[in-house]
Amino acid sequence: MRTRGPHPLAAAALSMIWPGLGHLGHRNRRALVLMLSSLLVSAGLAVYVATRSRSTLLTWTVSQTPLWITVIIAGLGLVFRIWVAVDAYMVAHGWPEPRVRSRRTYGAIAAATFVVLAAFIAVPHFFVVRYAVAQLDLLYDVFSATTTVTATPTPLVDSEEIPERDSAGQDSADESSESTSQTVPPEMAVPTETWDGEERLTIALLGGDSGFDRDGVRTDTIILLSIDVDSGDAAAFNIPRNWRDLTFPEGTPAAEQWPDGYTGIANEVYSLGLSHPEVFPDVSDPAGHAVKSAIAQLTGIPVQYYVLIDMVGFIEVVDLFGGIDLHVTEEINDRLKPAVLGGEPMDIVVEPGNYRFDGLTALAYVRSRTQSTDYHRMARQRCVVEALITQVSIPKVLANFVSLTGIISSHVHTDIPLGRVDELVDVARKLDTSRIVTVNFIPPEFPRGSVPTALVREAVAEALVGVAGEANAALSETCENPE
Repeated sequence: MRTRGPHPLAAAALSMIWPGLGHLGHRNRRALVLMLSSLLVSAGLAVYVATRSRSTLLTWTVSQTPLWITVIIAGLGLVFRIWVAVDAYMVAHGWPEPRVRSRRTYGAIAAATFVVLAAFIAVPHFFVVRYAVAQLDLLYDVFSATTTVTATPTPLVDSEEIPERDSAGQDSADESSESTSQTVPPEMAVPTETWDGEERLTIALLGGDSGFDRDGVRTDTIILLSIDVDSGDAAAFNIPRNWRDLTFPEGTPAAEQWPDGYTGIANEVYSLGLSHPEVFPDVSDPAGHAVKSAIAQLTGIPVQYYVLIDMVGFIEVVDLFGGIDLHVTEEINDRLKPAVLGGEPMDIVVEPGNYRFDGLTALAYVRSRTQSTDYHRMARQRCVVEALITQVSIPKVLANFVSLTGIISSHVHTDIPLGRVDELVDVARKLDTSRIVTVNFIPPEFPRGSVPTALVREAVAEALVGVAGEANAALSETCENPE
C-alpha cells in the first residue's frame, strides 16, 4: 500500500527541523504526539527563561549548576532529535520491510544518511556544549581560591596628621583629621544591600610585570576599584608603583614584621607575599593578600579580593580582538625588554595622533616611561583599560569566547571564590563605567617617595562621596579616543 508521506530523506530532514513533522502521512498519531510534546517542552523552557530577570540570566552564566544543566539538556536534546530523524527515515522506508531491492544497499544508504543528518543536527548542540564547557573550565581554573580573607584597615596612629592640600578650598590637617578614620559619612542612608556587611565591594586590579630577567612578579599596575553594592556607584584609584614604606593593618604578623612599613616599593608587595607566606597566614593566596592588606591600610577601606593579569595575557587579549584604537597626546620613542624569555624587545615610536595598537605595542605604550614619568604611565594604563572595555562589543566577545576563556584561564589569577562569582556578577551589572570617579595619586598634590597614607585616606573619603577634586582631572586628556 502506498503512503502519502514524504520521501524517507525528506521525512528525516523535516523531523530534524521539528520532531514529528516527517512522520505525517506515515504515522500520523506518532507525528502528533512528537510535535505536541516537543512544542509543550520548548514553550515551557522558553517561558521559564523569558520570565527570569536579567540578573538571574547573567548569574546563570557564571554558576556551575545552570551550566551543567545546560550541557545535559543540550546532550539529551541531541540524542532525542537524532532518534526522531532516524525513526522518521525508517518509518518512511516501511521498516522493518524496506521497499528497496537490496537490504545491503539500504543499510549503506541509511548509514550514510544518518551520519550526514546527525552532523547537521549536532551543530547547534555542539556550540551550546562548547560554550558551556569553556565557561565551566574558566570558573574551575581561575576561581579556585579556598580560603579568602578580607583585608581590613586599622585606624592611623594619632601622631600621623594630614598635610595641608595644595589646591584651594581643601580642609586643613586639623579640620579633616577625623575624616581619615571613616570612609563613608554617617549621614548617608543605610544601604539595603551589602557584601558580607560592608557597604562597598572593593577589588584590587593588578597588572603583573614578570619579565624574563626578573624573579617573582612585580605589579606595575595597581588600580583599586570600589563599588557601592547598593547603588553601583564606583571609584577607581590609581596607586603609584614606586611609593615606599607601605604599612599593614595593626595587629597583623605583617605589621609586626615591618612596624615602620615595608622599605621597598609598592610593586614589590605581591612578591613579598610569595617570599614570606608565614607573615600572611590562614589564606590560600598570601601574595594576593599581601597586596590587599597594604592597599587597605593605605586607603582606609576593606579590600575583599584581587585580580592579577600578566603581560602575556594582556597581549593576547588585545590581539584576540584585533587591537585597540587610541589617541596619543605625547611623543614616545622607547625600546623595552622582552615580555617573555626568548621574545623580541618591544619598540614603540609614536607621535601625537590616532593609532590602532596591537597587543605588543599596547603593552609597550603602557610600560614606557623613558621620556615621561610613572604618573604618565599610570594614566596611559587607565586609558588602555578603558579603551579595551569600551571598544570590545558583546558580539566580539561571543565570537571569540572560547579563545578568551583560554587566555583568562592561563594568565589571570584571583582569590575570588567560585561560590561568590554569581554574586559578583550581580553587583557588576549595576556598574556604569561612564560614571566611575577616577583618582590618580600624582604630584604635586601627592608627593613622591614615602607613601602619604593620611593624605590618601582623605582623598579616598572624598572620592567615595563623589568629590574627586583636582586629582580626578589630572592627565585625563590622554584618554581621548579617536572618532
